[in-house]
Amino acid sequence: MKRRTFLAGTGIGLTTAVAGCTTQAGSSDSPPTDSETPTSEDTQTNTEQQTERTHVAADGTVERTIGAESLDERGLRTPHHVAFGNPTAESHQGTVTVSTADETVFKESVELEPNASIVASLTDLDTYTARVSVPELDATEQITVEPSQFTCNVTKTTISVQDDGTLDSLGISTRMACQGVVSDHVAARESASETLGDDPIPADTGKGSHTLMLRNPSEETWTTRILVEKDSTAHFDGVYTVEPEGTVLITLSEPDTYSLSVGALETETTVTEQVTPENFDCNRSSTRAEIDDTGELTASTVSTLMACDLETNSTSESP
Repeated sequence: MKRRTFLAGTGIGLTTAVAGCTTQAGSSDSPPTDSETPTSEDTQTNTEQQTERTHVAADGTVERTIGAESLDERGLRTPHHVAFGNPTAESHQGTVTVSTADETVFKESVELEPNASIVASLTDLDTYTARVSVPELDATEQITVEPSQFTCNVTKTTISVQDDGTLDSLGISTRMACQGVVSDHVAARESASETLGDDPIPADTGKGSHTLMLRNPSEETWTTRILVEKDSTAHFDGVYTVEPEGTVLITLSEPDTYSLSVGALETETTVTEQVTPENFDCNRSSTRAEIDDTGELTASTVSTLMACDLETNSTSESP
């Protein structure tokens, strides 16, 4: 039986990793017959499998890190944890495999004693498939971790052995409010928008705004990440799956110096533009980014003086 559940809690604890790498071959009461006698090749293969299997003692946890830990370097999102646990009273052996669309990024065979587990931390934003196989139970469970599951909260998905010999999956998360963390799907020829700061901008302040516009005029659907940073600190971290002719609009209403980055997860390409308080001097200032059929991005920042005070602005347009 396979089912999906989700729980929200106040916290998640990951225990300290303690692991050994030893297993013991089973013994038999009677010697093997000629047909059962293992060859030297079989013996070597069995020895290699035993050596490669990680043994986790009862109540212990092994921790693994997958990726380049880029989520710790930029943005507001944190790693997502994938675990294989054995809450039963019996020991079980299984294999954990984690893959992206391009490659297998992690694979490990383990023997888990009662209440033991292995936890793998996904430290780069991507779409992952995690699979646990327990041959002795003829059981397999597979889950998908989407980019939207990487939030500012501590999140974890656990695949566990059940008392009835099946595998089950469970997702848990803390409930911290993730201000500035947005995940959205933009349908074809539709748009999504966010405003950072006052919305609407008070009319009597004389303040302008700056808009970041991402367009997808291609025939492909792309998963994009938009970062708005100020003083090397992220203030907005948006992940948007954008279908053909879809548009994302991010409006900045507070004049300041910002770094605006747009990336495509599938191609790992990124473009960055910087805007300054001067880009808020008029009402029409924008950074325009586009993604093509190959996943390449281009961007440019344009400001005009339409509806601006001409006495304080000497140029009509600056690229």
